[in-house]
This record gives sequence, structure tokens and C-alpha cells, in this order.
Amino acid sequence: MRDCQDVARELHEFLDRELTDQEARLIELHLERCPKCYQLERFETGVIKLVRRDCEEAAPEHLKARIRSMVHG
Repeated sequence: MRDCQDVARELHEFLDRELTDQEARLIELHLERCPKCYQLERFETGVIKLVRRDCEEAAPEHLKARIRSMVHG
């Protein structure tokens, strides 16, 4: 069983699905029993969704061209 410190340390890997099935299941079991960690997981999930939504726009072409010129000299 994971404790709150384990969950806090491994939460991003859990949300990114980078843990083994067994490790993820241990986190899930903890989240089912710990309201504090569950709230943290919901908050982090919300932040990820917000960032994804706000980052869907492509950069303007003039910005892309400027960056390319800076990178390639």
C-alpha cells in the first residue's frame, strides 16, 4: 500500500501512465481511501486538462519563422 508521500511523489507518473500496472493499482487503492490525496489527484488532473486545452492553438507563422531563424542562425 502506498502512503501519502508516495502518492505525492509518484502522482505525475501515475497521471502520465508511466507506472507499471501494479504500481498504478496501489496508487488507485490509496486514492480510493484518502480524500486528501484524491483531491490532489483531481486538482492535478484539472491543471493538465486546462494546460492541454489552452495549448491547442498553433503558434503564429511569424513566430515559427522567427524561432527557426534563431535556431538555424
